[in-house]
Amino acid sequence: MSQLLRQLVIDVGNSRIKFVLLKTVLPLGASHQLPLVEHALSILVEDPLPWDQIADWLKPTDTRCLSSVAGSNPHGIKRVLNDWPESILPDPLEVLNTDDFPLEITVDEPRKVGIDRLFNAVAANRLKSTSQAAIIVDTGTATTVDVVSTEGCFAGGAILPGFELSAKSLHDYTALLPLIPVEDLRQIEPVVLGKNTTDAIRSGLFWGQLGAVRELITQHTKQILVESTSGEAPLVLLTGGGSALLAPHLDESVHFEPLLSLQGLALVAQQIRGIQ
Repeated sequence: MSQLLRQLVIDVGNSRIKFVLLKTVLPLGASHQLPLVEHALSILVEDPLPWDQIADWLKPTDTRCLSSVAGSNPHGIKRVLNDWPESILPDPLEVLNTDDFPLEITVDEPRKVGIDRLFNAVAANRLKSTSQAAIIVDTGTATTVDVVSTEGCFAGGAILPGFELSAKSLHDYTALLPLIPVEDLRQIEPVVLGKNTTDAIRSGLFWGQLGAVRELITQHTKQILVESTSGEAPLVLLTGGGSALLAPHLDESVHFEPLLSLQGLALVAQQIRGIQ
């Protein structure tokens, strides 16, 4: 008999905190589906924590709503835990130890891999076939383009500056270049040939990021196919804060999953709690 599990997952990053309420139909079985997003909210890391709004998400029957917290910002995580609303939510599971992840990490220093990259890989393993590798593009402060092997191992990847970090670097390390807000790129597709400094920066930020992502997908795909015995093309997933900007310009075979790392966190939390 199937049951509905609701999970509140919280990802505390360096600049933003993401809150997502997910639902999963149990038992999981061999399903290739990720936990489904019911509600999502993102705030700046210093903003007031939105517990009242989250309370509105919950139904009176959500007595089993499980909560999990993770992220790359220890100070921010401590703030969330210290301010935890015990009257509306049970104590959260803090996910820190990657040894508990249902994932083999085949890189030189596994403990130094960013936890969001590993959550992405766990989610990718839920989506890909057993004869298929995966490539995950995650565009945030930094952009990562990572590979999950056919066997389901996190195999490494590439890291480059994301939109916001690139824009800030141009402004901070030059005397005259203005700071271009990422919101400017969301409002209108940048021209290619900039006729003024602002448009030239917009062009470089947007088309340069897109070109880098495309090339890394191409190079990773080539290596995967050389090493593959199945010859199956990898599953390519696009996620992260800047993913909506890139999605319309990437191949139709690229799957847009904007909250992949939080869905991966939910899967890890299920594993740790022994939920099948």
